[in-house]
Amino acid sequence: MDLGLKGKITVVTGSTGGIGYASAKRFLEEGARVVLNGRNGVKLGNVCKELAGEYGDKSIAGFQGDMTEQEDIARLEAFIRETFGHIDCLVVNVGSGKPVRSNPLDIEEWLEIFKINLFSAVQLMDALDGLWEQSGSVVMVSSIAGRDVLSAAKDGIRVFAKYLADRYAPRGIRVNTVSPGNVLFKGGRWEELLGKDERGVKAYISEKVPMRRFAGPEEIADAIAFLSSERASFITGSNLTIDGGQKRGI
Repeated sequence: MDLGLKGKITVVTGSTGGIGYASAKRFLEEGARVVLNGRNGVKLGNVCKELAGEYGDKSIAGFQGDMTEQEDIARLEAFIRETFGHIDCLVVNVGSGKPVRSNPLDIEEWLEIFKINLFSAVQLMDALDGLWEQSGSVVMVSSIAGRDVLSAAKDGIRVFAKYLADRYAPRGIRVNTVSPGNVLFKGGRWEELLGKDERGVKAYISEKVPMRRFAGPEEIADAIAFLSSERASFITGSNLTIDGGQKRGI
């Protein structure tokens, strides 16, 4: 299926590993031109070199910066404006699924979790607002997380996306979210947990996930690419849960 993403200027934040990397690669497979982003310059450079070797230098641009910091977000806006002039697709993939440090939570932890998982998305959308033309697509990566403050922050992403969907619809810009379940990838949280307690983790997945397995990041990337494409032209303000049936609510 041709998703109609060829030549689309696409920005994928947090794209040096996991869901972000898989998403960037999926867009490149569709012929999009992709801005990759990461905090670690060496890792970003290696990923850009790898993907440029497969898809060509003209299809890829790398931007080093922390998308939870307003100064770096402002630099990203200037970089996109200078390099491409506009944006067609945006994948907001900044967040943390790691457990909080203390119980009960103190205010500093609340602020840190919300800064990483929600406020970064708010600042990014505000900074890039002037780069959209007459159409476009935003997909924000949320989670099925159900743990106290982290759940509140992830829920906030979905609420924020719904608000933006209404606000941007007259401009032809669609905004959706995806909420992955348990995704296994190199360097991710689940790989870390498997290393500590493989038997326990596998028992948890078998018990909690009807499909009895992890998702691969490519499975989430496929959904993101679809929602970003012309094939999803009447979908906005929606949340797609991708969890192998784990979440019991509808």
